[in-house]
Amino acid sequence: MENVEDFYDQLSSKYSDLIKKCVPRYDELLHTMFLYLEPDFKPLRILDLGCGTGNLTQRILEYFPDAQIDALDLSEDILEESRKRFGNQSNMNYLQADFKNMHLSEKCYDLVMSSIAIHHVQDPFKFKLYKDVFYALKTDGLFIFADQTRGITDEIYFKNIECWKVEALKLGSTEENWNMWMAHQDAHDYHSPVGWHLENLKKAGFNEVDLLSKYLMWGVFWAKKN
Repeated sequence: MENVEDFYDQLSSKYSDLIKKCVPRYDELLHTMFLYLEPDFKPLRILDLGCGTGNLTQRILEYFPDAQIDALDLSEDILEESRKRFGNQSNMNYLQADFKNMHLSEKCYDLVMSSIAIHHVQDPFKFKLYKDVFYALKTDGLFIFADQTRGITDEIYFKNIECWKVEALKLGSTEENWNMWMAHQDAHDYHSPVGWHLENLKKAGFNEVDLLSKYLMWGVFWAKKN
């Protein structure tokens, strides 16, 4: 069985196209991640966790062109695609690391963001990740992420997947694409309910947590370190 890194290495050159055909309301999801930021919020240093080929990174650059951005991903091939996309911008830094074994410095980021990546680790490692992010954020720093979630019941969860397939096919995914994602999901994805995320963000130390939006399996989460 291939691991997560090998899977994304193989998809690196096609990932941006495939994800837009796979995730319903993908552009809206990314837009929502910035919608609730205060107009005077001007982060100096930002971390993009699980940056992929740079779809979220692109939005970060548009909103905060003067910020220093660290783009982190497990796959070196994926990071190389991101490097090609953004060239040699002086405010971009690339980090190859596993969510399970990150070594983030204390209070070094004003904003940490992530798009559809955190579900790749099991719940104990998600909680560790939340604590790592809390440690790395400055006071008043924000952690905003979009991710797949699990329904509170199996009936809700599997209905969401059923509806997801209908929408993915409308977006241009093929049955082959769908079967690929499902095989990967069965082997490597660990979806957690919305309530689990909110509860464990609080346990990790975040004072203010919220769910900004949700459609089928995809939720946008917001957490502030006071």
